[in-house]
Amino acid sequence: MNVAETRPPRLLYEGSVKRVWQARNHGDRLWFEFTDDYSVFDWGKMPDTIANKGRALAILGAHLFERLQDARFWQQLPHSPHLKNFDSTWLHDRLHHKVYAGQGGSGSTSQLQPALITDGAPTHFQGLTNTHGEKLSNLAKAAPGSEPLYMEVMAAQVHRPTLHKIAHHSVYIYRDGIAQAKLDQAARRLIPLEIVFRFGMPGGSSLKERLEKDPSYADELGLKNPQPGAMFDRPVIEFFTKLEPKDRLLSWQEAAVISGLTGEEFEAMVELALDTALALYTIFAERGIELWDGKVEMVCEGGKVMLADSIGPDELRLMHQGYQLSKEMIRMIYRDTPWEKSLKQAQQMARLDNSRSWKEIAVKELHAAPELLSPAFKAVIDKLYGVLCNHVVGQEVFAEHPTLAQFVQSLAPASGAAGVS
Repeated sequence: MNVAETRPPRLLYEGSVKRVWQARNHGDRLWFEFTDDYSVFDWGKMPDTIANKGRALAILGAHLFERLQDARFWQQLPHSPHLKNFDSTWLHDRLHHKVYAGQGGSGSTSQLQPALITDGAPTHFQGLTNTHGEKLSNLAKAAPGSEPLYMEVMAAQVHRPTLHKIAHHSVYIYRDGIAQAKLDQAARRLIPLEIVFRFGMPGGSSLKERLEKDPSYADELGLKNPQPGAMFDRPVIEFFTKLEPKDRLLSWQEAAVISGLTGEEFEAMVELALDTALALYTIFAERGIELWDGKVEMVCEGGKVMLADSIGPDELRLMHQGYQLSKEMIRMIYRDTPWEKSLKQAQQMARLDNSRSWKEIAVKELHAAPELLSPAFKAVIDKLYGVLCNHVVGQEVFAEHPTLAQFVQSLAPASGAAGVS
C-alpha cells in the first residue's frame, strides 16, 4: 500500500458530535465520523463522553438505511401487524400514493421520484468504510477497535441563510439558496429543514407545551383530542429550521418557501417522511421498542428527494417498558437543573436584545455551564448505545454488554440516583 492510500482523509467540518471528511479518491462523497461526544438543548459539546456512542450510531444508521433502501422491505410493510394501530383511511392514502406505489398510485408527484415498492427508499447512504476506504459489508468487521469507522454518503451543496438585523428583529434570509437552487436544479443540495414526525406525546415532548398554549394547533396538525402519554391514530409532521443557531418551528407555508422545492417535490418530501416514519415504527416494534417521535433530513437532486444525514437514537425517541432508550435519557437528567434554567433565561434575554446570541449571554453574563454526569448514571449511559445496536441489528457487535432486558432492569435504581455531579 503506497503513501497516498494511507494518508488520512481531509477534514471539512467538525461539529459538536460529528466530523465530516472529504472521502479519499472520490470528490462526490463524504465520510461522517460520529464521535462519543453528545449535545443537549443546542448547547454544543458537553463535558462528558459516552462509551461506544459514535461507533454504534454509524452501525445503527447503516443498518437502518440498508433496510430502508431494500424494495422488499416496502413490499412486505403493508402486511405488518404493527400498522393496525393507525387509521385505516389515512394508511390507505399513504400506501397508495405514487411515492409508495409508483405511477399506478394517487398523488401528483413527479415521475422523477422513485417508488418505494420497486426501488426502495432513495438515500444518500453509500456504506460503512474504514480509513483506507475499504467498504465494510460485514458488521462484525465494524466491531469496536482503534481504527475510525466512517459512514460514506453522497455530498450535497449547503446554502446557508444570512442573518440580517432589521429594527429590533433578527431575520434569516434564504433568498440566495433558493435562487441558486432554481438556477441549478440538477445539483444535489440539502433541503434546509428538519422534518419531525410524531406518533404521540410522551413526557418531555415539546408538542405538549405548544398545544397547551394554543389548543387550536391540534386542528392544524389533524389531531382530535390528543392526550399526553397516548399514541395518535396517525403520525403528524412538523417542520423546523435546520441551518439556524436555534431550531425554529415553521408553518407548512414557511417550510414550503424555505425549502426551495416545487409543489410536487414538496409533496414527495412529505410523503417520504411519513412513509419513513411508518417504516421505522415497524422496524423498532419488531424488536419490542416503541418509537414515539423522530426527525429526518433530506436532499434534493434533479427533482428527486432522498433521505440524508443519519438515523438512530440521537434522532429518535425510543422507549421500552416505559424507559427512555435514546438521548432523551440525558435530556431528562439536565431538565430543570440550574444550567437548563439559565439557558431558557438567556434565550429570553436574546429575544429582547438581538445584538448577542443566547449562548453568548449564557456563558458571559449568566456564567452557565453544564455539570458532569454522575458516575452512577454515566456507568448506565455508557452501555446504552451498544445495547441498542446489538438488539436492533440482532448481532453482538459490542461484546460484554447486557441484553436489552438486563439493561432496562438496571435503569430503575439508576433513575433514582442523582444524574449530574
